[in-house]
Amino acid sequence: MGLWMLLEGFLLLANSLAILDEDRFLGPREWSMSEVLGNGQTKSFKVQIVGLIYATQFLRMRDALDST
Repeated sequence: MGLWMLLEGFLLLANSLAILDEDRFLGPREWSMSEVLGNGQTKSFKVQIVGLIYATQFLRMRDALDST
């Protein structure tokens, strides 16, 4: 397994997280940011994963705005 394959895997994972839709996918599974932070658990694994999803979505949106 080369360095390129590892980088490609990370890029595919980042893209899959960035395209998740909150209304159709995250909301029904109670993985939206408002529901997760409303529980008061800030260090749980679920909160960390949801934060990662939102961070990649933010970076993707920022890149899209910069390219226009």
